Amino acid sequence: MRIAILTNAYPYPPGEQFIEDEIGYWTAHAGIDVTLLPALAEGTPRPVPAGIAIDLGMARSARSGRLWFMLLALGSAIFRRELGYLRRSRKMNLSTVTRALLHVSKVLEQAAQLRRHARTHGRIDVAYCYWNETQACAAVLARKAGAVRKVVSRVHGFDLYEARRRHGYMPLKRQFVAHYDAIFALSREARDYLRQTYDATSENIRISPLGVPLAGTPARPSPAGCRHILSVSFCLPVKRLDKIVDAMELLARRHPDVSMSWTHIGGGPLLEETRALAQAKLAGLGNVMCTFTGELPNDAVKAYYLGAPVDMLVNASESEGVPVSIMEAMSAGVPAIAPDVGGVSSLVSDRCGALLSACPDAREIADAMDRVAFADGRDSLRTQARQAIESGFDAARNYRDFVASVLTIGASDDIRPARHLLRAAYRLRQATRR
Repeated sequence: MRIAILTNAYPYPPGEQFIEDEIGYWTAHAGIDVTLLPALAEGTPRPVPAGIAIDLGMARSARSGRLWFMLLALGSAIFRRELGYLRRSRKMNLSTVTRALLHVSKVLEQAAQLRRHARTHGRIDVAYCYWNETQACAAVLARKAGAVRKVVSRVHGFDLYEARRRHGYMPLKRQFVAHYDAIFALSREARDYLRQTYDATSENIRISPLGVPLAGTPARPSPAGCRHILSVSFCLPVKRLDKIVDAMELLARRHPDVSMSWTHIGGGPLLEETRALAQAKLAGLGNVMCTFTGELPNDAVKAYYLGAPVDMLVNASESEGVPVSIMEAMSAGVPAIAPDVGGVSSLVSDRCGALLSACPDAREIADAMDRVAFADGRDSLRTQARQAIESGFDAARNYRDFVASVLTIGASDDIRPARHLLRAAYRLRQATRR
């Protein structure tokens, strides 16, 4: 069986570190041929397990080719249907129309690249799209052309929640959501969002949480008189790191006799701005120190919990799926504090940290940090954090089951289309007639 795993860049940098925990489970099955097809390939690739091939056919795009697919997109039915949706939803403006055109042109180009790959290497049995983005749409078109048998896609956060996109617009989602053989959502909340927002059918949605390897040694708490707070994320507006800065200031003022330290792991466009904000607000306090490490490899993040005492992980994001950064902390026995957004509530609770409201202010975050840092039951929180990962987010179980599900889909026949695909074809015909 030939499996093509379509990624944004993995194994090339940046990001997608969590694929590293999954990829090894694909080599545990005999008789399958697995190829990584990244859309971007710059820098030095990370090592991949033996037996996993890398093909850069989707990462090569000539300027003349991009112009050709832009012209094709202008005359395509996909673009016309997308314009119809933008008009009906009153989201039509220069920005959304431009994004729609760019997405359609990219889908057409990537579909052509997949067809070319199939002509050279043979038909793809399963195109597994790590993101529910343009590559996933392209795989659907490639299936229609006979280059792919089955298309499955994960869906996370940025590729799911419209609020994370400019003008609340997620290009092409409604046109393609019903055409996958399976969509693997991270949580029940994500499944319900797919149904309610994009009218996805229940038949092709499955819940498959990500997972992390269980840390062999738990992180240790800080000694008496000290507290160490950690945050791990890209420095983007959606992560609301300014709220953590303000919460750190409140917490440090409440406990002037306690030595506080805050470490943030992660790079991004707001790194320097956040560093400057922290220096401006915390520099005058004698009991708090902050450190910004910038981007670290995934192995280094995991190792961090073994090398330094960590009392809690804090997340203030306004939109999430089910964050791997929180899983990794809890796997090491570190309580987590995070807002009730996306699928966070399936991971974080007051039994193993603190579940905040969806839009907490600095005081709410500081109050939760106070409870976790100074509660009498701190040891119990750490134990419960580890147990939550063992029961629901163990990589060994979750990724083994996920790979088995995808292979089962790949082994199924094509004689009779699934009901959800018949419904999708009907909807497509109806949309074309409008």
